[in-house]
Amino acid sequence: MNAPLQTYRAPDPYRTKLDGLIVVALVVWGLAQLAPHLAHPAIYNWDEAMHQAAARGTHDTFFTPHIYKDPLYPSDIRHWWAANVWMHKPTGPFWFGALMMHVVGVTPLALRLASLLGHLAAGAAIYLIARRPAGRLWATLAAVGFLALPFGWQLVQGRFFGDVTDCTLAGCNAVAVALLFHATRENSWRWGLAAGAVVGLGFLCKTGLALTPLGVAATLWALSRLRFCPGPRLATVLAMVAAAGVVAAPWSLYSGWRWPELHDLESRVTRAHLFPDPTVDVGPWRRPLDAVLNEVNRTSFQPLPNVLPLVAFCWLLVRAVRKRDLETVGLALWVGATWLVLSLGTVKVPAIAWGAVPAVLAALAIAGSDAWRHPTLAALLLAALGTPLAMEHLPALTRMRESLPASWDQTRTLPGLAEGLVMVFFAGAMTAVVWRLARRPEWMTGVLGLAASGVLAWHLAITLPVEKARYEDAHLEELYVSYSREVGLALSRNTPKRSVVFAALDSDPPLNFENLNLMFWSGRMTYRRAPDVALAHERGYHPYLVSPLAEPYAPVPGVPPQAALRAYDLDAPLPQPAPLPDGITPLSVRQGNLEVLGFASRSLGHGIERYAFYVRALGVPQTLRVTFHGPDGIVERVLEPGVTLRRPQALVGAAWFILPALGPPRAKVTHLEFGAVGQRVAVSPP
Repeated sequence: MNAPLQTYRAPDPYRTKLDGLIVVALVVWGLAQLAPHLAHPAIYNWDEAMHQAAARGTHDTFFTPHIYKDPLYPSDIRHWWAANVWMHKPTGPFWFGALMMHVVGVTPLALRLASLLGHLAAGAAIYLIARRPAGRLWATLAAVGFLALPFGWQLVQGRFFGDVTDCTLAGCNAVAVALLFHATRENSWRWGLAAGAVVGLGFLCKTGLALTPLGVAATLWALSRLRFCPGPRLATVLAMVAAAGVVAAPWSLYSGWRWPELHDLESRVTRAHLFPDPTVDVGPWRRPLDAVLNEVNRTSFQPLPNVLPLVAFCWLLVRAVRKRDLETVGLALWVGATWLVLSLGTVKVPAIAWGAVPAVLAALAIAGSDAWRHPTLAALLLAALGTPLAMEHLPALTRMRESLPASWDQTRTLPGLAEGLVMVFFAGAMTAVVWRLARRPEWMTGVLGLAASGVLAWHLAITLPVEKARYEDAHLEELYVSYSREVGLALSRNTPKRSVVFAALDSDPPLNFENLNLMFWSGRMTYRRAPDVALAHERGYHPYLVSPLAEPYAPVPGVPPQAALRAYDLDAPLPQPAPLPDGITPLSVRQGNLEVLGFASRSLGHGIERYAFYVRALGVPQTLRVTFHGPDGIVERVLEPGVTLRRPQALVGAAWFILPALGPPRAKVTHLEFGAVGQRVAVSPP
């Protein structure tokens, strides 16, 4: 079999400048989509809470990433969520976050900048990879769509399911593959060194999942030896491997020497994701074999129909066999290997496949470009894109899905993939038959190609950004729910370095780990347990208490009145509970068995204000309904006793406690109303 000849022309200066301008425009677009709110104070469980705490620990001791620097209580290396030295994930992103903390300060923004850079790099790489096989227009559309995926926004903002490790993995994989293709065209082992160095950086972000470009390079070399397609020289592949090892190996060797038991445990945990080990706990994310094509892709590519990525991958395979060009074969290897390996793995979470999402977007660009020449492909794309509408109007599709074998667990139970496959099969078969019977009419190619390309382009350029904006708007307030920021910053400024914090909390806010968040903002070890003053003194630490209640200890200075929690010095007891802090607006409002003593607020920007209502319970505390009245209308908040993070029994008898809430800007509030039809209180401007 002879490989197709591939001629490489000298770069055209005009086209090179055009590519540069497009990449700059994509970066600007990506910043507009992803950068707003990036410094938000909410730190979500599980991933970001752990990673931000580890980044803060790395900021303090750069080559010893940790959660608890000097634990008061025995630390079990199996409990990575309460670890001393923390190696549950590679430390590359945390080094970056720690360095950024020296530039932008100790803020969640520091670590999220790595997520942002990873996403921007992936978007630029999608364009550079897809511009040859798909053309500049479709390559641009693919990059635009990737940067506007709603799930990508969630990852960059550090929301649940994944964060910085997944964003940096996607960026490293995409850039490494783009450099590999360039090294192949240039027959350059030096560009192979650059690609390998990026692979090494990816390994320091997400271990084995970052090795995909090496597998693609080796397979392309083997296929080129079989004269199937162009591929890199052996020297280029060896240069990639060598550079990746130079970048990634030193930390692995050092950590294995410094903490051998922990290193061995985490290595076994990593291997257990692919090769199950009954002695290792890999978490609750065991999923059936078909989860990658259902749950994982469904989450990653929303609101695109679930079958669309599979159609794009299948077209990569067809085109790879037909044309055997470098980019198509390489992308098919990238997507196929990732999906296959993850399908065989034990753990399947939406973010784990994010490293291959740039390749899928490049595949969509190729499919959109080729739809003009292949009416059957155009019909497949139209059927895939029309699947949600068909599911709405053709209930028979759902009945067909439910009749699938029980072994196809998620394909049988989750809507989207099975229905899409049925639609794609019938549309493709009917189009192929009609096209041949009608003797391949040009009008059919043009009509179907125009329809498929137009609908796909609309989804990439319009549907994705609109849906991302809608999702962002619906979840905006969640980004500013933070109990820990104000009190943590006060502790970091006004307590000795050798301090320990005991958090008098019975629960966490939704999607938060408050002890980790307090450690991040304060830089002080935090335990959510009864204070052990004697042990703290024995270990040379000054003990402090964080609580939403009035406690009989001297308050730590600097905690603003709108904070959801207060801080107290356990070495400075008071004869009576601490008084209300300075700076609150006094009130005297009785609502049921609650007495509202006052409130404080502070603007967070974006039309959001943080409020703290100081309340006394005259019995078992009940719900407090607060309505903000203003010229723009009313906003109602229902504050359950649980928002204090304490049990109701702990609130009874307290001199006061804090009910935190988010509301409209105080400058736009004329009256506060307590209760369903309760007492109104005029509010003066701040």
